[in-house]
Amino acid sequence: MNIALSAVIISILLIHPFIFYFSFYLGKYTRAIPKFSLFEGLLGSAIISLLIHAIAIAFISKEIRFDILIKLLGGDLKNIEGSIKNIVFKGILLEFASYNFWLILVMFFLGRLIRRILLFKNFHASNEILHLYHEWWYFFNGYSYEEEKIIEYDVVFIKAVVDTKNGRVFYYGYLVDFETIGRQLDRIYLVNASRKQLDDVDQNHDDIMDNLVVPIEGTTISIKYEDITRLTVDFIVLGNEPSVLDQLELDLI
Repeated sequence: MNIALSAVIISILLIHPFIFYFSFYLGKYTRAIPKFSLFEGLLGSAIISLLIHAIAIAFISKEIRFDILIKLLGGDLKNIEGSIKNIVFKGILLEFASYNFWLILVMFFLGRLIRRILLFKNFHASNEILHLYHEWWYFFNGYSYEEEKIIEYDVVFIKAVVDTKNGRVFYYGYLVDFETIGRQLDRIYLVNASRKQLDDVDQNHDDIMDNLVVPIEGTTISIKYEDITRLTVDFIVLGNEPSVLDQLELDLI
C-alpha cells in the first residue's frame, strides 16, 4: 500500500474549496481567517469538495474510471500494473490532471466573480457574514452599524494618547493607512501629524497641557496600536469649507 500516493491524490481532490476561499478573499485589508481545528478543516473541505466534484462530474459525458481512482486512493498499485496498460494509464493520468487544472481555474475565477458582485454597491457591507474586509477597515471607512448607515466623509482625523518612554504624548493627524495582524489592529499611519507632551495625570483630550505643539517632521508617522491608551476618530466632511481642518487643529493647540 502506497500511503504517500494516496495522500497526494486526496490533497488534490480537496484543494478546490481552498482555491475558491483564497481567491474570494484575495486583496488588501482582508478579513481575519476563522480558526478551525485540523479535523474541522478537513471535514468541511471534504463535504464542499464532494459537492464541487459532483457538480463537475455531471457535466462530463466521457466515461470516468472510478475503479482506477479507488485503487489509487487505496495505494493498490500492484493490481493496477496487471490490469491496465501503461499507455492507458498515461491517458487517465493526463485526463485527471486536466480535470483538476480546469476545475482549479473555475474555482479561482468563481471566487473573484462573487467578490466583484459583493463589491458592487457595497453589498458586502450589508451583513457581517458577507464581509470581505477586516472589521477595522469597516470602522475606518465610516461604516456605522448602530445607525445602520455609512458615514459620508472626506478625511479621517485621529487623536491619540500614546504611552512612550518619555511619558504620555498626545498625537493628532490625518489617517492615511493602517495595518492589522489577525483580528487585531497593529499600527496606524498619520500625515500632517503633530504631538504634544502630556502630564502624568490622567486627562481628557480637552484638558491638554499648555505644552508646545510640535509638528512632526517627515511625511508619515507610524504609531503602534498597543501603545495607544486613548483613540478618538473624527470623520470630517469638508464640503466647500476646507478651513474646517485648520479650525479643528487650532482647537487642539
